[in-house]
Amino acid sequence: MAGKSSRRVGLEVSNSAVRIAEISMAGGRAKLLNLGQVRLPARSVVDGAVVDGTAVATAIERCMKEGGFQIKEVHLGIAGLRAITRELDMPRVPDSELDAAVKLQALDVIPFPVEKTLLSARPLQDVSAPDGAPMRRVLLAAAHRDLVEPLVQAVQDAGLVPLSIDLSSTALVRALYDPAIPSGGPEAIVSIGSGLTTIVVHEDGVPHFVRTIAEGGDTITAAIAGALDLPIDDAESTKRNLEQTGPHIRAAAAAAHEAAASLIAEIRSSVDYYSTLPGRSDVRRVKLTGGGSRLAGFAERLQQQTRAEVVASSALARVDASSLQLSPEDVSRRDPLVSTVLGLALPDPAGVKALDLMPPEIMYARRQHRIERGVMAIAALLVLGLVGLGVDRYIQVHNAQNGVAQQRQQITNLRQTIARKNKAAKEYANIKSDEASVVPIVSQEVNWPAVLSDLAKVIPKGGVITSINGAVAPQVVAPTTPSGGKPAAAVPITQQTQAQRETVVIATLNINMVTTQGFPYFRTWFNTFEASPQFRTVTYSGLTHASGTVTWSATLDVLGTILSNRINKFEVSPK
Repeated sequence: MAGKSSRRVGLEVSNSAVRIAEISMAGGRAKLLNLGQVRLPARSVVDGAVVDGTAVATAIERCMKEGGFQIKEVHLGIAGLRAITRELDMPRVPDSELDAAVKLQALDVIPFPVEKTLLSARPLQDVSAPDGAPMRRVLLAAAHRDLVEPLVQAVQDAGLVPLSIDLSSTALVRALYDPAIPSGGPEAIVSIGSGLTTIVVHEDGVPHFVRTIAEGGDTITAAIAGALDLPIDDAESTKRNLEQTGPHIRAAAAAAHEAAASLIAEIRSSVDYYSTLPGRSDVRRVKLTGGGSRLAGFAERLQQQTRAEVVASSALARVDASSLQLSPEDVSRRDPLVSTVLGLALPDPAGVKALDLMPPEIMYARRQHRIERGVMAIAALLVLGLVGLGVDRYIQVHNAQNGVAQQRQQITNLRQTIARKNKAAKEYANIKSDEASVVPIVSQEVNWPAVLSDLAKVIPKGGVITSINGAVAPQVVAPTTPSGGKPAAAVPITQQTQAQRETVVIATLNINMVTTQGFPYFRTWFNTFEASPQFRTVTYSGLTHASGTVTWSATLDVLGTILSNRINKFEVSPK
């Protein structure tokens, strides 16, 4: 289940490394927010079981720190020879009672002692018994406690909280099954890890068959090391470069070919075995993943020995990994390694019961802890409430005593305020009287510096003013006449809109101009003033051309868009 948060963190502990992935499910498609990996010391984990819990916990802490992961609650996965799945037909029961009901029938098919077995079940489909009785086919997941408990302890020692424990096989299906691509029949996912190979056959995302083989990439590495007498690290490097040439490469390729033959035969027999089960059909496609799947020639050899189509799979292609800004080389290198951890971070589809092999005592302790925290919170609230009632009663009495003194002080303050207000009112009346005298004068001022500045900006380059004089014009706007009504009063220019100011003349300018650019400049000059919102050409005269220069004189109206702002210093805000 997705839980309350749209973010989920998956944690995989494989034979060779710790991997952590954080995924957000907001917006439909899964978005990969963070991805980290830290290698484990040799034999810290053997066949999927944690052997050195301290080393695993240290690697988890390092991966969390180096990756910058903040969420402490994680979803785990397990794989190994002591984690199995089976299909059972049983009477129909509600999903909430399924895990308890399946224990009665699981004892016949689980090879572990009852007291050492952890179980979880998922309904697959409704079927009918031979006698017609309604039955339900379920997928049973079981794991030995010795496989689960050391993993949980290492995760807790690293300061994390395990939320669930799923099978790596079902996580692979979540990561690699694409509902948008018709399967056409059963599909096998083969994940070749360092020490284990997991084979899961599913139909339309529903796993039906799982097998774990205790062979993987380490088997081939060991064969190369033995054939060439190399250290394991050097043999691993050689295994990754079998496409190269050279005598030692040919010897390594021969050793790898022989070691891989056994694993290929096991995969082929598993796929063939599934097809022989009652009600099953041939596997149509085999998807390869895991670090061991990158062995040169492995996919081609498996293709030769099986009737199914063999393809390389990509878990990163099914999520939005754009926030990690991975290069094509990074994707190619990481893709085969992250299928399981991405599947652990992904939630099950809606309506599908999650498999969870978490030990019941851990879930019980977690519930008890939540209950205890709730009880403590309620008790704290009750204590605070009782203390608050006593404090509130004391405050009420204290406030009542202070209220009388405050009211007496308020009366004294009001009397003083009334006296000050009367004096302030008289002063305000005097100021408003002065304003009425000054504002009409100031509001009709012409801002001559602004006029000259705007004139300099408007005149096209190439012309020179040889003389200029100006005069103030009365600033009156013609009253507007509403349709069907009598004329409205004239509006002072300081209260007019921008469009109204462009029709008001506040001053006139008489200028003499000269240019050396000929008559085309005069045409440009004239058109510029015709379009100007600050000036308007009234007349021009004396246009002459002599000795390479053109001279003329003009009368310009200065429009109300150029205003004096001194009125702001004399206007008084209302009370």
